[in-house]
Amino acid sequence: MMNSKSSRASEMPSIRLLLGPLGAEINDVDASLPMAPDVVTTLLETLYAHGVIVLPGQSLTPGELDRFAHYFGRPQPHILSHLRLPEHQNILRLSNVFEDGEPIGVYEGAAYWHTDMSFEADPAMATIVYSIAAPESGGDTLIANMFLAYESLPETMRQRIDALTVLHHYGNRDDLDESSAVSASQLSDEQKQQVQNVFHPLVRHHPATGRKALYAVTGSSFGIVGMPDDEAMALLRELGEHATQADFVYRHRYNVGDIVVWDNNSTLHSATAIASATGPHDTRLLHRVSVKADPRIDAFQAGSCPSP
Repeated sequence: MMNSKSSRASEMPSIRLLLGPLGAEINDVDASLPMAPDVVTTLLETLYAHGVIVLPGQSLTPGELDRFAHYFGRPQPHILSHLRLPEHQNILRLSNVFEDGEPIGVYEGAAYWHTDMSFEADPAMATIVYSIAAPESGGDTLIANMFLAYESLPETMRQRIDALTVLHHYGNRDDLDESSAVSASQLSDEQKQQVQNVFHPLVRHHPATGRKALYAVTGSSFGIVGMPDDEAMALLRELGEHATQADFVYRHRYNVGDIVVWDNNSTLHSATAIASATGPHDTRLLHRVSVKADPRIDAFQAGSCPSP
């Protein structure tokens, strides 16, 4: 006889669409256990259709979170190596907790609209965050739907931008002051040497579905190939303002045990600013893994998803 936890792992997920322009809540899944291929297919299919999936009420060790992340792609350790979990290098801490005057995780360095790892030549396919401590208020994540942002543009604008290529590198183009609360997290001199300019299409076809979306029009986008800088920045800022209007945005308010997965191919996201923690009531701690695409995408398109 299987125990109750093993039995739960065999159930098929139940799906409830979230209110707003994107997102779905998935229940009847225990993310701490290995998953059958048909369950993985359901998770991926729901993520690609709705941009965000939320699995509430989970309880995972760091090793179980790492295994769960592998269902979505190939984990990529973040460049901020000093903020990773020492025993689990795929996991980055996001937190407002300080020890010896230094944050234990990314604190304010994500409080601007951006796309994870868009400053890399092989950017992140998806990001998985797991809530370990949630404040009574604040510390939310805003996520914007880039499918809708693209599809709602006038036809003339879509024709103008469809073939454009954008220059990306690490940082928040709208605030390069490393001491600012809304600048990207500061890199060490050694980490800065690992960063270089990369190029991505302004409009990307989703690798699993083929649907068009705006890609990383805020944050790491610093120019457009073949376009004067002033014209390029004006266009990127116009698209960024369009893409982050309220009609396209879902706000996630964390509860302890939430797993939230967002599709970086079809979303922008931003943390909301939060003061440093003074006690359990206002502590925020998330564990994050970003994954890059791997042959699992080909398997999804072919109708089957292997286990990691």
